[in-house]
Amino acid sequence: MTGNGSTANPYVVSATGTTNCEAIQDCVGTALGPGLVYDDAGNQIRARISGDAGNAMVFGGDGGLYAAGGGGGGGGLTTVAVQDTPCINLGGLGTVPQPLTATPTLNPAAGNLLTCTATGLQALLTVGACGLQGAGTAASPLAARVTAWPYACPVDANAGAVYCDSTGALRSEPRGKAEYFTTSANQTYANVAVPATTATGGTTIETRSLSVTNPDACRPALAITMTELDIDFIIPAGGRAGMFMYGDETYRFENRGSATVSNVHTQTTKVVGNTIIPAGGTQNIDLVIGLGFGLGGATYNRIQSFIRAVLIAL
Repeated sequence: MTGNGSTANPYVVSATGTTNCEAIQDCVGTALGPGLVYDDAGNQIRARISGDAGNAMVFGGDGGLYAAGGGGGGGGLTTVAVQDTPCINLGGLGTVPQPLTATPTLNPAAGNLLTCTATGLQALLTVGACGLQGAGTAASPLAARVTAWPYACPVDANAGAVYCDSTGALRSEPRGKAEYFTTSANQTYANVAVPATTATGGTTIETRSLSVTNPDACRPALAITMTELDIDFIIPAGGRAGMFMYGDETYRFENRGSATVSNVHTQTTKVVGNTIIPAGGTQNIDLVIGLGFGLGGATYNRIQSFIRAVLIAL
């Protein structure tokens, strides 16, 4: 620098050497703030577009910055955020090149009838050959295929029910069940005296039993029981003997002759139908054997019995 700054001798600043454009660009490029980027190789300073997800800013056809939906040259940046749900998968940026999309999420599990067709979601129902009727539409809804109630009694008060089991199959009321049980005994004795009891019911001398089990695990069963009893008596002249089942006299013999009668007997039967066996239960059905009206040295030497039972569960 020369001169003293007066009018006659002003300051003169001079520099030696030269400064080119590349040096100036490099100097300016190092001082750029956010939103700008310096391309040293291309000798350009450009707008810096963020790479964050959802950024809709691009370079427009005229070279200017462009964000779809931003309102033109005076608009601002528009960002569209999307979030999926268990049933809808959202995609796209909300821009013209990448518009928003929504795709239904279909469960891949076996048995899912829902599909996505060209005209929308659809669940195709197929009616099998048995049990159902209808098309599954409002005009033709699915319904059970049934027949008319053919009985005179009202269906509401008399029909059975239908149930759904653990596998989803329809089940009816339990099927009726029946089972037969029997036992017999033929025992001899050493001429035992017949009790002289004359009171109603006689004297109980033995109880024989039949064990029965209800085959139905759901409902009680009615046991219809038939018992048979046959006792051999030896009755001297003028003697007498009688036999009883459940306290009911079923046979009496009186010897009015002059000689002893041996092994006189008859076989009697009783039917009893008032025994209820609980569901799946086991219990004994008894035959109560009694004797009475013994007179004149009457004895017995054999007792034969049968107990038969039919269990019915409906």
